[in-house]
Amino acid sequence: MKETKKKLNVLINSNDTPRNYIDFLNLAYDVNPICAKNMNIDDQIDLILFAGGEDVSPAHYGEKIGSRTFTNRKRDEFEFDYMFHRLSSKIPKLGICRGAQFLTVASGGSLIQHVANHGNSHLIELLRNGNVYEMTSTHHQMMYPYNLDPQAYTIHAASKYYLSDTYLNGNDEEKELPTNFLECEIVYYNNSNSLCIQGHPEFANCPEETKQLCLKLIKNTLNL
Repeated sequence: MKETKKKLNVLINSNDTPRNYIDFLNLAYDVNPICAKNMNIDDQIDLILFAGGEDVSPAHYGEKIGSRTFTNRKRDEFEFDYMFHRLSSKIPKLGICRGAQFLTVASGGSLIQHVANHGNSHLIELLRNGNVYEMTSTHHQMMYPYNLDPQAYTIHAASKYYLSDTYLNGNDEEKELPTNFLECEIVYYNNSNSLCIQGHPEFANCPEETKQLCLKLIKNTLNL
């Protein structure tokens, strides 16, 4: 007998949110997307999805805009005001690519404004057991949770190897890195109940085992 999928009401930015994000979640759930611009006060939201796109404005984490950073102020304002702050912090949140960076900043973390060699698929490693997966990747900025209390976040996965030879701040200068620095790939933030996936498990060329890893983390980490 075919297993019935759990229904999931997922809040998205707009009806223009690419369908492949919903298709990815539909591998494990029966997703009902709800457009944030048309949300009703009575809508029950199970998950808030923050998708990919432009860089998050460095003004939100106290830096200048670097020469390689390209932002969308209106999108930042809408996602902060209507999708993050307007709703309960207890509602699970999922960020993919830009969405991961956005939720890092919204949770009090920071970003590295430019890194190299993360524009192609590469290996990521689960820190709890050392298992390695191939992850699709297209980003030039990087999550930086290290300004937070270590108890405020959990790094679930990092790049298997240090791929970048540069880590630039808003002054286009090398950012000072902590001794425990890892190139973060999957991070969970306790205070905002946010799971952040830097890569693209929704891409068609993402390996099936990596998709299933991400879906398992979504289920177990966000209690969905």
